Amino acid sequence: MFEKSLTDLIRGIRANKKNEQKYIAACLQEIHQEIKSNDPDIKAQAVSKLTYLQMIGYDMSWASFHVVEVMSSPKYSQKLTGYLAATQSFRQDTDVLMLTTNLLKKDLASGNHLEVGIALNGLSHIVTPDLARDLCQDLVSMLSHSRPYVRKKVVLVLYKLFLKFPEALRLSFPRLKERLDDSDPSVVCAVVNVICELARKNPKNYLSLAPQLFKLLNTSSNNWMLIKIIKLFGALTPLEPRLAKKLLPPITQQIQTTSAMSLLYECIHTVIIGEMLTSGGNSDALAAMCVSKLKIFLEDPDQNLKYVGLLALSKILPTYPKLVAENRDIILKCIDDHDISIRLRALDLVVGMVNKKNLTDIVKRLMSHLLPSNNNSESSTLPSTLLEPAYRADIINRIIFICSQNSYSNIVNFEWYIAVLVDLTYVAGVDVGELLTTQIMDVGVRVKSVRQYSVKAMQRLLSDSSLLENCQFPESNSEVLYAAAWITGEFCSYLETPTDAIGYFVQPGVTKLPHNVQAVYIQSILKVYAYWANSLTYNWDEDSKQELLRFTEMIKDKISTFCSSTDLEVQERAYNAREIFSIIHQNLSTTHETTFDVENNIYSSTNKSPSIISELYPLFFSYELNPVAPKAQKKVPVPEGLDLDAWINEPLPESENSESEEEEESYGYGYTQKFGGSGDLIFSSGSGTAIGRRRDRKSSKKGYNSEEDEETKEKRRRERNERIKNDPFYISSTGNDLSKHSKSDGLSKRVTEEIDVDSIPVVRLTMDEFIFKTDKKTSKKSKASKKEKRHSPPPVPPVIYTDIGEMPENATLSDEEKDSTKTGNNKPIWNSIPSQSSGILDVDFSGVSNVDLSTPLGADEKFPSMAVYLAPEEVRRREEERVRRRFTERRIKQTQESTSRVKKSKSEKPKSKASLEITPNTKNTENKGEQSSKSKKVSKKKRTEETEDRKKKGKKDKGKKPKKKNSISDNATLENHDNVVVDEAASIKTLVDSDDIQVLYTLSLGSSTEVKNEPPAMIADFTVRNKCSHKHPLSKLTFTFESTSDIQFDKGLIEIGELQHDEQKSVTIEFKVLGIVGAGLTVSGNIAYEIQSDEETKTNADIPIRFELPMAVFMLNIPKITPEEFKSCVTKTADFPFTGSTSIRLNASINLIEQSFQNDVTRLISMATGTHIVEQVQGAITMYGKSVQGYQVAGLAKLTVEKNIMLVENEIPGSAQNTSVRIELKCTDQAFVDGLIREIDYLFKEL
Repeated sequence: MFEKSLTDLIRGIRANKKNEQKYIAACLQEIHQEIKSNDPDIKAQAVSKLTYLQMIGYDMSWASFHVVEVMSSPKYSQKLTGYLAATQSFRQDTDVLMLTTNLLKKDLASGNHLEVGIALNGLSHIVTPDLARDLCQDLVSMLSHSRPYVRKKVVLVLYKLFLKFPEALRLSFPRLKERLDDSDPSVVCAVVNVICELARKNPKNYLSLAPQLFKLLNTSSNNWMLIKIIKLFGALTPLEPRLAKKLLPPITQQIQTTSAMSLLYECIHTVIIGEMLTSGGNSDALAAMCVSKLKIFLEDPDQNLKYVGLLALSKILPTYPKLVAENRDIILKCIDDHDISIRLRALDLVVGMVNKKNLTDIVKRLMSHLLPSNNNSESSTLPSTLLEPAYRADIINRIIFICSQNSYSNIVNFEWYIAVLVDLTYVAGVDVGELLTTQIMDVGVRVKSVRQYSVKAMQRLLSDSSLLENCQFPESNSEVLYAAAWITGEFCSYLETPTDAIGYFVQPGVTKLPHNVQAVYIQSILKVYAYWANSLTYNWDEDSKQELLRFTEMIKDKISTFCSSTDLEVQERAYNAREIFSIIHQNLSTTHETTFDVENNIYSSTNKSPSIISELYPLFFSYELNPVAPKAQKKVPVPEGLDLDAWINEPLPESENSESEEEEESYGYGYTQKFGGSGDLIFSSGSGTAIGRRRDRKSSKKGYNSEEDEETKEKRRRERNERIKNDPFYISSTGNDLSKHSKSDGLSKRVTEEIDVDSIPVVRLTMDEFIFKTDKKTSKKSKASKKEKRHSPPPVPPVIYTDIGEMPENATLSDEEKDSTKTGNNKPIWNSIPSQSSGILDVDFSGVSNVDLSTPLGADEKFPSMAVYLAPEEVRRREEERVRRRFTERRIKQTQESTSRVKKSKSEKPKSKASLEITPNTKNTENKGEQSSKSKKVSKKKRTEETEDRKKKGKKDKGKKPKKKNSISDNATLENHDNVVVDEAASIKTLVDSDDIQVLYTLSLGSSTEVKNEPPAMIADFTVRNKCSHKHPLSKLTFTFESTSDIQFDKGLIEIGELQHDEQKSVTIEFKVLGIVGAGLTVSGNIAYEIQSDEETKTNADIPIRFELPMAVFMLNIPKITPEEFKSCVTKTADFPFTGSTSIRLNASINLIEQSFQNDVTRLISMATGTHIVEQVQGAITMYGKSVQGYQVAGLAKLTVEKNIMLVENEIPGSAQNTSVRIELKCTDQAFVDGLIREIDYLFKEL
């Protein structure tokens, strides 16, 4: 009556923003109680609130069984709530889905079409392979339902069933095909949607539907259905080319007449992918009409239409580039669009429209995106995304691609292209230095006419100090200086002032450049110096000599800055260059060219340059650097008589001294691997004794199969032993070292004994049996091609050439190469997009695509029979009957035991007054007569045995004073209501104890901290022992546990295998408690094993097991709180809204009551509740604890003493008291506190 509604819950959450978690926790506690209510309205309301909480992130899987109960409600509103909750919370692995089969069958057969619609909608979300198999026949029969509303939903649900149970597609396809002729358009539209989705992966299956679909294409006026039909025809046309001519008239009519932009686009798209533009006939007119219609898309302000228009034009571009180029102005406007996706699509079109005439204009337009001009009004409004590095890099890549495609076929002026590359160096703003370097060097090498301009442009780059200052930033593109230095050095003949170029190479700051650039700088210094010095020799005089001497000394000093580089390549080149300059300087300073005058008999000096100057120039410029064709090596004609597969030198046989040249490679501790000079792979132990060998390569035809005489083998063995003996890297295997090694190493036998490696059998392996994948085009393999590379280098981007390049003599171009030079094989970098992984919304068509619909159904192909499942009401009824039967059997057994004890106690008199009997009294309604009668049920024999045991124990204590308190024995065990024995000390319980097997178990929490909003995890440890009296082994021993709505096992089957006699094994299983934690939580299963007494006799055993989960196991081990903290906690009554109480009667001597209460009773109460004692005073204790779910438990146990009139009249001294313990518990959960009270009652009832 006073439960919160869904509206109240939402308002409360909004009102408690600061304490939202606490408020929702309290609401969840209320929902836990409401959902167990027998009132269907309250249960449905609780499920609706849970559904809302699930949408904001809270788990409701624990209430899945209650959701099924609400789904089975006869009321439409409650049924709607249940199905909504199921669609929100059920997953493929939800265990209660098997209970919904009969429920769904019942709702699908309902006379109310609204209930049928709810069931169909819910089934589409929760369908599993089992549900699809069981319900497919019912759904197919519903295709002929009288209401179109139901037929439409059935068709759509069948699509989900086909994905889960693909076999149903073949069985139901004839009936589904009939619905294409349905009288209701909505049903036909649903069928077309389903077929269109199914045909995405395997359209060939649906070619037989072409006549019906063609009829719908000509008769239907539903645009959305026409879009689906045209899409489907687009997939079918490549499979059946004759469809193109048939579809051309209706599609052309749709393009001309329709005003729906979506239908127009699909028609154009189908024309493109259906290859109707290449089929001949009126294809040119059709292409022109499509392009003109797409122009409307580009002019529309709607960004979506503009995007799809550009997308369609990019697909027409390969076949009709001239038609697309007519709209160049509109496409170029799209480049300046604010939407990045539209700009990228427009760029794709621009790349395809480039030719010799418009290349410069397009490049200029693209470069304006990199450096907008303030005077350009269009550029001033460019979006901020132009500053993004990824977009700028994409623009530069596209510029270089359109300029270099087809071997620079679109470039007329290469000086313009070099200028563009230089400008890109400054305006790029991103790291593209490597790409620009490659292009500059490639153009400089390939195009001779541009070399002079290239050298001049490179001089400007070398003289720019800003590149040196910002070289540490990748955006500066200082790597371009690599190409600048190389071009300048290689083509230094075009330099006007070579000395200025050398000055640029040694200017301050060059050591900040990357090491590869510094290395090229040093090499270029030598080249330019050699060219300049050689040019001086033509006009050699004293001034030239002094100039060269002064300049050489300057270079020698400045090049020393490179000698301190950390890069070895730069350092080595610098030292070599400095030594060369030192030699030249020394030669110029000391050497004078003289000639002998015979007539005058004197030596006279000549005006001739030193020979070292003239000899330096040919080192770098003897041959002209020309480009070489990519396939030049393959085109070298093989001379006559040369066999490339033959050995140049026959491999030598294995020599005796070949083992002296070895290279060791360690493979772990104790073993090494050696490669002998003959290619053998020798394995040896740590002591140096060889233990085996194998061939590493095919270096000998004889190998180890060659026959050798014993004398040769003995000689080689002595040489090997002598070499190992003197090798300091081998541990000696003689003397004390060997004895020590034999104690600590398991290889002592192998080490101490000499192993004859020559006697080890070696199997020769051949590669004839292996098949390798080879290139179909290569018919002849060379010897080098057989070698495999272990580490392949990273892929290098292909170099683009303007010409074929140098080829060897007598080489001709193949047809393949001719075609490649015309078309070009270069693909843009941005088009190589990696394949994306499947997302969460992607559908798995693997099963449906493999179904063959071309063959008719066979006689044996029928719908599978449904598995029989029980309805939720029947399952719950049977569970209640089983629990009721179990409690009845237990009550009968307890009554029989109590009756036998009463009869036995009446025939005996009490002999000891120190006995203690504790009995529970939950209702606290026993009268004094019942107390008197029960106090006489103490067995005389039992008390006598206890007294004798205490006396024996006292004698064993070696003088220690025996304890006077009479409490429950330390070795006593507690038996719970499932006849499970509990060891109080170790919490070990006996689950099974038969003649064959004994199973003990312990329970513990899976988490040591508080866990909220999640089901608590439990751990059960089992110890299994074989105690078969005949000493037979137990085989096929397995544990099987059943998952229920309350208990869920991650792994319900545990296989132990074989267990020998008196052998024991331990197993652990984890499970989660999904239900309400309270009294009656039970784990059930069975133990199965097999006993084989002899070869023919086998005995199979299947023992059912069952144990309850005590409430104390859910309690956490928390720090003890103080009495003040306990008092402040209990005073907050709002934190403890639920209470429970019970009474325990104590029958004992007045002298022992207080002692028993302080020691035994308090200990047992704390053990049963899992709490710790906060404070203990005379006659009372307080307790506190916390469960893993966060439930707080506070308790009070108080001892009360009353006079017993019956004992006074019987004149029993010291026992005229009626004592009891009153226990009151408070908790934040009603079910939990009820379970704790029940645990206390059962614990004291068994004592």
